[in-house]
Amino acid sequence: MVDIWLIAMVKERLMQREAEKYIVRFPDGMRDRLRQQAKANRRSMNSEIVHHLDRALAAENENGPAATAIAPSLNTTNP
Repeated sequence: MVDIWLIAMVKERLMQREAEKYIVRFPDGMRDRLRQQAKANRRSMNSEIVHHLDRALAAENENGPAATAIAPSLNTTNP
């Protein structure tokens, strides 16, 4: 009986992960830049992308969407 429950839980989790996927088309060169940053930060490509999205959303919440779109201040290496 536990085996059936476990199989059901695994199937449900796989379906949830499938639903969370999103295909993104990057402009020329962006994939390579992300790959280099991910390598430098010792992160997977996915983790690097999520990191940048999280920072962008946090800045937007703090500064408002218009301010973030006009002057994004996410690059801490070149203020």
